[in-house]
Amino acid sequence: MFIYFLIAVGVVWLLLIHSSLVCNYANQKGYEGIKVRLMGLVPVFSFIYYYKKPTIKDVTVKVKLITSFYPRQLIATILTYTIIVILAVIVVVPISVIFYVSISNHFLSTLLITYFGIVLVLLHQGLVVDYAAKRGYEGIKPGIIGLIPVFGFVYYSRKKPLRQLPKGVLKRTFSPRNVLSRFLIYAEITLLVVIVLIPVVYMIGLSLDPRYQSEIPKTIWPTAPSLNSYRYLFQETHFAIWYKNTFIIALINMIFGTLIVTGAAYVYARYSFKGKKSSLLGLLVLQSFPTFLGLLAMYVLFETFGLLNKPNALSILYIGGAIPGNLWLIKGFLSQIPKDLDESAEIDGANKLQIFFRIILPLSVPIITFVAVSLFMAPWMDYMLPGYLLGNPPPSIEEPTKLWTLAIGLFRMVSDNYYMNYSAFAAGAIIVGLPITVLYVAFQKFLIEGITAGATKG
Repeated sequence: MFIYFLIAVGVVWLLLIHSSLVCNYANQKGYEGIKVRLMGLVPVFSFIYYYKKPTIKDVTVKVKLITSFYPRQLIATILTYTIIVILAVIVVVPISVIFYVSISNHFLSTLLITYFGIVLVLLHQGLVVDYAAKRGYEGIKPGIIGLIPVFGFVYYSRKKPLRQLPKGVLKRTFSPRNVLSRFLIYAEITLLVVIVLIPVVYMIGLSLDPRYQSEIPKTIWPTAPSLNSYRYLFQETHFAIWYKNTFIIALINMIFGTLIVTGAAYVYARYSFKGKKSSLLGLLVLQSFPTFLGLLAMYVLFETFGLLNKPNALSILYIGGAIPGNLWLIKGFLSQIPKDLDESAEIDGANKLQIFFRIILPLSVPIITFVAVSLFMAPWMDYMLPGYLLGNPPPSIEEPTKLWTLAIGLFRMVSDNYYMNYSAFAAGAIIVGLPITVLYVAFQKFLIEGITAGATKG
């Protein structure tokens, strides 16, 4: 079967190349349109057909059949259609497999029908909104009416247009090219939404399914949802203590890390001193080394100073590791603030601290917010560092699991046979993810401004 597939792909590839050469030759003689492209799919005959037809286009050089076979043009045509066929195979084969499997899989067929149903509803709504806008009706109302099949077009076709439009503008709304482009756009957007939402729905369903504790479920949503996993998380484990440990580390990291990085970035952005350039380059080089390269050194230092198995001591490493990259980020933002503001404030009698807190700091809220949120997020997602420094306490410590952070505790639920519980892991992940999501939504404006404004050369 694979051989037949390759033969079919090869035939299509040769027909496309043949059609392109015929179109090129016919265009030189003045023949264009769909008829030429369709004729080009007929091997050999199409060349003979257009060779015998008279030239209807003004040309200074006599058109010859051989011009379509110049080496450069022929190679370019072959390469172009080779790439097109390869891309088409990459797209068509997975889609064909999905459709083939969906024939025997009821769930997949239902999912595909639902997917295309949503795409068609969005396509209908988009066309109704576009049609209504060209007739002068805009706002939320056309979008809501567009969700009702057919009615939206009938409704706005009977309403008196509020603006005069050139002839043919409304027809272009329903042209095949416009409809196809919109369909592809909505199909892509819907696919991306499905790709994002399915794992979220799966995790929520897994957290509500009490049956799966030591194996991964194969269904997205449980038949009998239950809160047993959440009860197990708070009653049978030290989840609340893990949460508290991680929250304290994140809070210390955010407060002190932001203060240190902002102060250092202000000095580098506003003052000139010996060793400034070399120290900045040194910080840039340090940023390129991954954290795990220094794990052994960190372990030795923590053991020497008696900081092993102390969760709050991890803040020292998080703050130190955040300095290089965030310092460059804030410095790039502060360098864009005109120094004329500093000079004007000095003339009015302001000292350096007043300039920083009353002028620079208010203008730097977006980038500082972005850095603060990033520093707060780091401990919640990190397993390597706390797992190495907190994961193996000595036997003398009673209930060593109380020293863990959320990353250690949740990871043990999917990696350790003694603690394994997939439903509880999903429940813990959702509890951790909710406040993080709220935090990102609340500071979305500042985060976007900070990302774009800090990523400049300073």
